[in-house]
Amino acid sequence: MILRDLGEQKLKKYDLTNPQKSIWVTEEFYKNTSVENIGGNTIINDKVDFTKLRKAINLLIKNNDSLRLKFVNENGEIKQYVEDFEELKLSIKDVDSENEVKKIEKEFVNKPFEVLNSLLFRFQIYKFKSGHGGFIVIVHHLIADAWGAGLIISQILDAYNSLLENDNYTSNAVSYLGYISSEKEYLQSTKFQKDEAFWQEQCSSIPELASIPATLECKEISCTAKRKVFKIPMETMNLISSYCKENKISPFNFFMGAYSLYLSRVSSLDEFFIGTPVLNRSNANEKHTIGMFINVVPFKVKINPEENFLNFVNRISADFFTIFRHQKYSYQMLLENLRKKDSSTPNLYSALLSYQNMRTNTKNSKVEYSTKWLFNGNVADDMEIHFFDINDSGIINVAYDYKTSKYTVEDIYALHSRLLHIMNQILEKDTLLLKDVDIVSPDEENEILYKFNNTDANYPKNKTIVEIFEEQVAKTPQNIALVYEDKKLTYKELNEKANSLAHYLSNKRNI
Repeated sequence: MILRDLGEQKLKKYDLTNPQKSIWVTEEFYKNTSVENIGGNTIINDKVDFTKLRKAINLLIKNNDSLRLKFVNENGEIKQYVEDFEELKLSIKDVDSENEVKKIEKEFVNKPFEVLNSLLFRFQIYKFKSGHGGFIVIVHHLIADAWGAGLIISQILDAYNSLLENDNYTSNAVSYLGYISSEKEYLQSTKFQKDEAFWQEQCSSIPELASIPATLECKEISCTAKRKVFKIPMETMNLISSYCKENKISPFNFFMGAYSLYLSRVSSLDEFFIGTPVLNRSNANEKHTIGMFINVVPFKVKINPEENFLNFVNRISADFFTIFRHQKYSYQMLLENLRKKDSSTPNLYSALLSYQNMRTNTKNSKVEYSTKWLFNGNVADDMEIHFFDINDSGIINVAYDYKTSKYTVEDIYALHSRLLHIMNQILEKDTLLLKDVDIVSPDEENEILYKFNNTDANYPKNKTIVEIFEEQVAKTPQNIALVYEDKKLTYKELNEKANSLAHYLSNKRNI
């Protein structure tokens, strides 16, 4: 290793790609957290040949240079280089129960990486007494995105399958260095100039930030989060699939339409941005390359209340078709350019919606296995909503990753219930005008009518209503005090508006 260290200055070093730069910004903002960790647990349903599983993982690392990327700081500029392959000494952990495996999952995914001068992956093989088992893999987003994580698992299982059959494996891995080179060319191209002009036009006017109302008052910068996962009922999913097929739209556009409508109502905005990740892999080679490619684009939504949902979602589909032609342009670069003109320009969105269409290759594998993604306990945006079906089961899961400094689990249950209610109304009658879609679920409506309006209560006879109200404001300032249609006011907000009105009336009287 001494010779390697002496020769390190001669290593070929590369600039970060634009997708990597975006990850680096978040990594620096939320230092020493696991916010950019991504990975999963793959459970093999047959008895495992652990020697061959070890070999399959090492073949993955050997054949994919992106996994051997190391990052260094050279005079304040972050560079990367490919570390030589050295066989990984993979340990096998004996476990007695699934709870033990869950503890390993949590430990692995929540542990931050040392991003400089270190390999940015970790593996753990585990074995049950029955001889069954699997492996956990965690990587940093600098070296792989969600699509790449799916490729990691598929390549390991492909190699393992081949080693079981004939003790031989031929890899179809593609070097990430090719993408680094092509992106350098892109930045000097007329395509880049056209993409930049397109996004500047999209952001020539920046609408107000749309957000999902928060129950809690966020007093600190934190990325600490929780995840709540729901399954879309199979009956509903079948109707969605039929609807999308009949109207030639994608499920993603359907979900985006329903979510946009909800966000519009709760924000009282007819124009706003929603963040959404795009694959940003422009050819077959890139689709087979493990690495960081994904770019987040700010999708501008325009709501016309007099439009029906089908027209609205067709317009969304057409807008995305245009955006995909310009998806390579970095969101981070867009923000930097906007802030050169106006340093007060905020992030263009507060909530992100994604449709994860990467699936592990379970159906074509001779070894039966299943995979589950692991949540790292952090989120960069206030809320991220992910629709996914990683095991190609036909069942769509919805994961809500939400900052615990802003939202409660009750908020998430309410949000999911409302989104389902919106989708069910659309499926029942897609000619329904957007203004006529009800966002409050029947259960909520019943609660508002019969529970909230049940006002019989004892109260102190020696205090005025104003005094009692102000005491309640002091006790629960962030609790909901008033609900009207899709708008809510906390006790603090209602008190401020009441005081403002009182001052106004007092001034009018004194004129």
